[in-house]
Amino acid sequence: MSKNNAIDLENLNVDELRAITENAQQLIAKKQHQRLYDAYMQFEQIAEDSNATIEEILKAGEKLEKKRSIKYRNTDDHSETWTGRGRKPTWLVEALAAGRDIEDFAI
Repeated sequence: MSKNNAIDLENLNVDELRAITENAQQLIAKKQHQRLYDAYMQFEQIAEDSNATIEEILKAGEKLEKKRSIKYRNTDDHSETWTGRGRKPTWLVEALAAGRDIEDFAI
């Protein structure tokens, strides 16, 4: 905001401040909605350019994110993985208790 458009809030009464707040909240909601709409339209264009549906792209993204977020894998059973977030899985807790190092399971 430039200095010419600055509002001296100190000189406003409570009702005027509330009106500014309400107007600002409405404008924020409008701008957020427009930003999401614009993003959706870009997403639709990407889907069209890729000859895919939005659902197909989202599904592929979920698979990629799941693969990307795995940080540790059980060396005895490769289907058992852990992202490094939340509680450690039983297989990892048991391996660590048996003296293994967590880096032994890092991907």
